[in-house]
Amino acid sequence: MTEGFYILILPSIHFVMKVEKDALAAGVAVELVPTPRQISSDCGMAVKFQGRDLDWVLREMKNPGMPEGLLYRSGEEGNLEFLGPAKEYGSAPLPNPPETRSIK
Repeated sequence: MTEGFYILILPSIHFVMKVEKDALAAGVAVELVPTPRQISSDCGMAVKFQGRDLDWVLREMKNPGMPEGLLYRSGEEGNLEFLGPAKEYGSAPLPNPPETRSIK
């Protein structure tokens, strides 16, 4: 399922801005947003993107020097579903995880 939007959490604003810069160069639409309050993070900003750009973001996370990022997907009623570490997904389609943690 790649519909809806995703949130990528990174450990510092440096990496958030790197993803934004690389996305701009590649013609991929991302938005920098405040990290949702229901998600704990070391960084106050997160990367929001649409499902159609999921493969690009996952490939970006595989680049050397990129830290582990945590991936969330928009769920029903505006909840965010925790999907896990972004690097584990590579460029393969993201499976619908058997258990997701819904965060309100």
